[in-house]
Amino acid sequence: MNYVNFNKFMRNHHYLFKSYSAVIFKLVFLIFLFTFVIYGCSAFQKTEIPTATIIPPTSLPSPTPIRTTAPLGSMDNPVVIGHIVNSNSQAIQAAGQKMIDYLSQETGLSITYQVFEDGKAAFELLRKNEIDFIWLQPLTYLAAYDRDLITPLFVSNHFGLFKYGTQFLANKSSGFIQYFDVATNKNTTTEDIALVQFEGKRPCWTEPSSLSGSIIAYGLLARNGIHFLPPAYTQSHSSTVRALYIKGICDFGATFAYSGDPRTSSQVISDLSDAMDQIIIIWRSEPVIPSLSFHVATSTPDNVKTQLSDAMIKLSQLENGNSIYTSALDYDFQGLMEIDNDYFFQVKELVNAAKIVPFQHLGN
Repeated sequence: MNYVNFNKFMRNHHYLFKSYSAVIFKLVFLIFLFTFVIYGCSAFQKTEIPTATIIPPTSLPSPTPIRTTAPLGSMDNPVVIGHIVNSNSQAIQAAGQKMIDYLSQETGLSITYQVFEDGKAAFELLRKNEIDFIWLQPLTYLAAYDRDLITPLFVSNHFGLFKYGTQFLANKSSGFIQYFDVATNKNTTTEDIALVQFEGKRPCWTEPSSLSGSIIAYGLLARNGIHFLPPAYTQSHSSTVRALYIKGICDFGATFAYSGDPRTSSQVISDLSDAMDQIIIIWRSEPVIPSLSFHVATSTPDNVKTQLSDAMIKLSQLENGNSIYTSALDYDFQGLMEIDNDYFFQVKELVNAAKIVPFQHLGN
């Protein structure tokens, strides 16, 4: 195509090029605008700068007080003797000062006395090695022994006995066979024969934590495969006697034995003068329940254990020693006898037979 023809072509088609140019221009402009909006806005967008969050320090529980490293028995780290009671802890603790004064003077050790109404609180301090010696009832001993917290030292003589037992009672008109000879004060047959007649009958127990009024009797029945109806809880030994007397509440009952007889208590004979005749002993256990006993914590040094043990024996041998212990413990005290863990074998066997968890009965 020569120059003349090219000009002619352009004159004939110039509107097409003009149209195409306009479209291209608009397209380029839109692309440029879109790009500007996207990248321009991004460029001017405020960038979020992370800021540090101030986290307050975690509040930690106060550490358990740790006993000083001063020698045990010094003024800064006195020997602690514990005791668990049902009530009047402050008065009993104050009454124990004569006992503490004598033991301190005899051993040369600084000694304190802590009396608790909460068995679990005393048990926790024993776990933390904050009690060095402690007076315990059998169920609390079993819970502590299971955890290797204590070693027995002495058992107390209570109303002339180091151990007591339980007796099965019933109304004379109930039809049960009596296997206890009042004249000789002895059983006439073995437990399996005597107790099987209680199969399917309802007992009167005192309360769930009572060894003589509930747990030991339950263990004896269980050991012989004897099933009974759900018990009626009377809350006291004399109330069990009264329930059997009036009849209709339970078929038989259990109370303490050897250390006395609830049938002769004032709560019974004041208006049931013939209770001894109407309520009879069907069968009686051996003395299997240890009296209040004294123990040393397994964490206590041997030299301190020996010093205090010797002093306690000396105190019990004084003319007024037993009265000092009686006041300090709020418990009839007539002497001490050395013991070991085997002393608790019988009661442990029967507690296990009754499927009782000692830890659930701390203080008893």
